[in-house]
Amino acid sequence: MIKDYQDIIEAVCGKFNHAITQLDIVTWLENFDKADWKKALIVLNNFEFFSTNDIVKELNNGLLQIRSQISIENKIYLIPLGKTGKSGSAMMYYLKKTPCFDNRKTKLEIIENKDFSSLPDSCNIVIVDDFAGTGNSIIEFYNSIKSNIPKNHVINALTVAFMRKAKSSLASHKIKLVGNERISCFSSRGSVFGYLPRMKAIRNFCFEYGDKLYPEQAYREKKTKQHPLGYSNTQALLGFEHSIPNNTLPIMWADCKLVGQEKKWLPLFPRRGNLLIEKAKEFRQSQNYWASIIYKVGLGESVFSDETKYNKGTIQLISVMYLKKKQKNVLYICQMLGINLNEYDLIIEKGREKNLFDAEGKLTAQALQIYDEIQKKYRFQKRNIETDLMIDEDTLYIPKRFLGSS
Repeated sequence: MIKDYQDIIEAVCGKFNHAITQLDIVTWLENFDKADWKKALIVLNNFEFFSTNDIVKELNNGLLQIRSQISIENKIYLIPLGKTGKSGSAMMYYLKKTPCFDNRKTKLEIIENKDFSSLPDSCNIVIVDDFAGTGNSIIEFYNSIKSNIPKNHVINALTVAFMRKAKSSLASHKIKLVGNERISCFSSRGSVFGYLPRMKAIRNFCFEYGDKLYPEQAYREKKTKQHPLGYSNTQALLGFEHSIPNNTLPIMWADCKLVGQEKKWLPLFPRRGNLLIEKAKEFRQSQNYWASIIYKVGLGESVFSDETKYNKGTIQLISVMYLKKKQKNVLYICQMLGINLNEYDLIIEKGREKNLFDAEGKLTAQALQIYDEIQKKYRFQKRNIETDLMIDEDTLYIPKRFLGSS
């Protein structure tokens, strides 16, 4: 049956810049009854994905909009929402890459670690995060810092995207929200799923499976704010290359067991938890093997010394090379290696010294050559193992499954 959707699956992978693979999509589809696969793919095809380039572009547009409303003589103070390592601080990494921040860095100042001692009276403050679903996170954060900032101030919130309900909620607290406004995906007017009968059919499908993950009954009884159609019934349908908000439909990101069953839901975009930890652990283990190949084929002799060839720094450097070749974004790389952004920058600097990364942090010709040689050696060893393990019955093999499905 998967053959019927092969072209669609390939197109969707391209739409998401191959941040997900065909196998990822097929694995996710297995959560649903086969009769519902078409509806699942309709939902996926309408999922809005913000890549790293999209995030930088939208943050730049937002900064320009805010800057245009404030006198050029006045400095703007940017404050990441939440603790270090959360989405707000991640946005600061992207924000520093925007043309607006680079061109006007003397008029834009980032306030980190909640050190508000430099804020003058009547200052212009911008709280930065990737997404606002209900607006509650921004309101709670603002209330937590309000007593520590000058009483006379102008407050804005900058996001890549936000839901309409967040805008009205923040407005009641005199916080202006800047970013791309989105409406609930099952809105009776303007739904991404088109005309009403079609929208209702997709909504019923998403609710049916979402209710098995986060039952509406628990939501109605106020035992949880997680609804079958997203946190606080937000009905968002978007995500970022580095994360996905829980306001988005749970069928996209949930990694819990179905209610009353032992079966576990396999998400397409896991938010956090054991799945991500296990994935990162498996990746780090695989990089030890890559390091061994480098030295077996003599590729590391001109790059790493014998004393450092298997230490943590070397493994991290090889891992960054591998993930960059796979076109993974900075935050994904940090997540896989269990490092922060400052540690990532140090790895890149070390790589520049060894001519593995250029001035922009991209792979050099030498790094690409090393990568290609490793791949060749890996495929050669894999073929040898498979040949050694062949039995008579392997002479003729007719696959019964394609990409995991009959």
